[in-house]
Amino acid sequence: MKSCFLSKRILALAFALLATLDVRAESFKIVVIPDTQWAAQKWPDLMTDQARWIVENQTKEDIKYVLHVGDMVQVGSSEEEWKNFDKAMTILEEAKLPYILAVGNHDYDRLEGPKSTVLFNRFFPVDRIAKNAGFGGNFPAGKSDNSYSTFEAGDKKWLILSLNFYPADDEIAWGNQVVSRHADHQVIILTHSYLTHTQRDTAGEILWERLVRHHPNISMAFCGHLSTVHFRSEGDHGNTVCEMLFDWQNDRDPDPNSYLAIVTIDTGTNTISSRSYSPTLDHSLTEGRTGITKFENVVFKEGDPAAAKKSAEAIAKPRGE
Repeated sequence: MKSCFLSKRILALAFALLATLDVRAESFKIVVIPDTQWAAQKWPDLMTDQARWIVENQTKEDIKYVLHVGDMVQVGSSEEEWKNFDKAMTILEEAKLPYILAVGNHDYDRLEGPKSTVLFNRFFPVDRIAKNAGFGGNFPAGKSDNSYSTFEAGDKKWLILSLNFYPADDEIAWGNQVVSRHADHQVIILTHSYLTHTQRDTAGEILWERLVRHHPNISMAFCGHLSTVHFRSEGDHGNTVCEMLFDWQNDRDPDPNSYLAIVTIDTGTNTISSRSYSPTLDHSLTEGRTGITKFENVVFKEGDPAAAKKSAEAIAKPRGE
C-alpha cells in the first residue's frame, strides 16, 4: 500500500515537472537594441558590451533574435561610425546569433531627396544579412532597406518585418504581401519612427492605417527615434498589438546609451513584458515609463490571407482620406 502511494506521488511530481517544462518552453526572449547613434560616434565600446552580453547570455536568457530599431549611427555618411557599428554586429554573427536591422533617419547618407542608403547597404548588403538564420527576403531587389525573418519559439511561428524609416507606399505594399503570405505566423513590426510620447507619429499612423490594423496576426510593433514609451492597441480583428518604443540615447552622458531592452514573450500565459538592462553598468531601470512593462491577456490570432486586399485598398487612397 505504501509502495503504491509512493508511486502515485512520484507520478504526480513527474507530471508537475512536465507541466513546468511545457510552460517554460512557451516563454522566450528577444533583445531590442535602441538607437545607438551616439554610441557609434562617441562610445563604441558600449555597443560591443551589448553584443558580448547578448552572446554570453543567449542560452541562459533563451534569446531567439536580436532587433535594432534604427539610427545605428549618428552620421549616415561617416564610414568610421559604420565601422564601429559593424564591429558590434560582427560579434553577433560570429556567435551565429541572428539579428535584423531597421533603417533610421540618421542612417541615410542623404535624407533629402533623392534619399540614399549607400553606406548602410555597403556595410550590410543583402548577401550579408541573408546569412542570418531565418532570413526570408528583402525589398527592393538588391537592397537591405526592408527585410523580414522568421523563427519558431513559444509553440508558435514568428515573423519579424523590418520597414524603412517613413516607408513609401511600395514598401508598405510589399510588407502587406509578406504578412499575408505568412498567415500561420505571429508578426512583429520593426521600424524606426512609429510612436511619440502620447500617440502614433505620422509614420506610425500611416503604418497603422495601411498595414498593422488589417492583419489579425500582428501582435507587436517596435520602434525608436524618441525616448521610451509603450502603448496597447487592438487591431480590427480583436488581436492585441503591443506597441513599444525604446530609446535611451544621450549625446552628453555615455550611461543612457548603454541600455538595451529584453522582451519576454510568454504564449502560455499570454503576456509580453520588457525590462531594460545595461551590460556596461550591470544595471536595470525599474521606475517610470523607462522601466519594467508588462502586457497581460494578450490576444494572439491567426492571420488572414485576404487582409492584404483591404490594406491595398487603404494604400490606394490619397493620404489624408
